[in-house]
Amino acid sequence: MRSALRVAAGAVALVVAALTAPAPAYAEGVFVEVNPSTIQAGFQVAIRASCGDALNNAKVHSDAFGTVTVEPVNVYLIAAATVPENKKAGGYNVKLTCPSRQTATTTLWVVNHDSPSHGPNTGGGALAGDGGATLIGAGAAAMGLGLGVLLLSRRRGRNPLTPA
Repeated sequence: MRSALRVAAGAVALVVAALTAPAPAYAEGVFVEVNPSTIQAGFQVAIRASCGDALNNAKVHSDAFGTVTVEPVNVYLIAAATVPENKKAGGYNVKLTCPSRQTATTTLWVVNHDSPSHGPNTGGGALAGDGGATLIGAGAAAMGLGLGVLLLSRRRGRNPLTPA
């Protein structure tokens, strides 16, 4: 009797969980994604979309890159778009328009990283620009000096590591 009650209680719990579970993000099957969602101006973004099926082309428009046609590839609509180098930084809507007039939107974030012409001011820079040759030379000299002291000490029959 108790096991029957446990089974019934478990079944009720499963039904309640199924009824209260959140809906999937793409429940209607109409969506648009950009990858990466944040991109530097001058680079290319991949677009993946769905209009509920992957049978017909659809259009994707954004002020970030203009209008492109997404085409069926396997089960998704796929395209790529290049964000012009002179595009201002900011968030841009990306809107999918399906042949059935259904739409979906997402946001593409464009950033502009101006490359500095000089390195950051982090000190005197005495070793900058020689490719580390100064450090390599100093290290080699120190090792040579240490090896010379060791060999000279051994010739005299002393252990260089014990005090005199």
